[in-house]
Amino acid sequence: MVDAYQEVVDKLCQIHADDVEKCTEILDILAIEDAKCGRRVNSAKWRMLKNLIAFDQPFKSYSEKLVLSADKKKPTVSTTSAVGSNYGCVTNLRKRKINPESQEISVDGDLAASIRRYAFYYYVMDNYKRSAIPLTPRLAATFRHRDNIFIEIGDEIIIHSWSDKQLKALTRVVKIIEELDTIILESDRVEFCDKDLIANATIPRKGMQYLLMGYSILHEKTSHQSLSTGIIVSDATRRLRYMGSSGSFKGDSGGSCWDENGQLIGMQIEVEKVPHTKDDKGRPASPASGGRCCIVAMRDIFGHIQDLLPPDSDVDWTE
Repeated sequence: MVDAYQEVVDKLCQIHADDVEKCTEILDILAIEDAKCGRRVNSAKWRMLKNLIAFDQPFKSYSEKLVLSADKKKPTVSTTSAVGSNYGCVTNLRKRKINPESQEISVDGDLAASIRRYAFYYYVMDNYKRSAIPLTPRLAATFRHRDNIFIEIGDEIIIHSWSDKQLKALTRVVKIIEELDTIILESDRVEFCDKDLIANATIPRKGMQYLLMGYSILHEKTSHQSLSTGIIVSDATRRLRYMGSSGSFKGDSGGSCWDENGQLIGMQIEVEKVPHTKDDKGRPASPASGGRCCIVAMRDIFGHIQDLLPPDSDVDWTE
């Protein structure tokens, strides 16, 4: 059933391969519906696809027979959706096992909805979305590796809001933290958020559940918002990385990680290489799943940007 579901989603992407806006819109619907009905597993996934049939007429002729026939088959448990969300039962934190291979954790729809306003992205000489994380009303963070290795202090980057299409900000690179694979951006005028997210960030701890929000890329055609849930499976390494159990895919670098209370905890920067399912042309047919990722803690980034933050108050202090 997982293969049939992926086949439908792949066909949808192929039909709209030349219409990035259309494909992104439909995949965004998938992401929202995934978050809403993750705990209902397969039956909810097929209801979601039926809704897509009604929404997208060119998609109807191909998918209707497949979806309706698959609905009659006995469902099997699916652990990963086409938009990077995990499914299954959430266990009590005290009883939760650390082994990522044993975890089947659904995306919390309420949590996903509450953090969507903090989803920002930018482009670097192509049409792939790259994550930017708001830290304060005027500061944001993104990753340093891959294409961003050529970014320098003073470079300007335009950041867009995912939830508010009218909101965009011209930012300037004000700091590069090589040891944390992090770039700090500053907006002169536009505010990303109305609170200081990094000052209230939670320190990752082993056994903590988190939600990763990024922009996965399918078939090198487009990038859409992705949500996936994982468990912190290690303490901080000597390189100040925390290991997380969530899968990741190209486009999730720089993705924001949030705890179950909606507090920012870190930024995803690396991922363990795992096998992907392939289509008949040898392309990845779905985002990676089960691979562990590396997360840098927001509290560690916080220690490097004190000179960019306003003073706590007007009171003079002495030692």
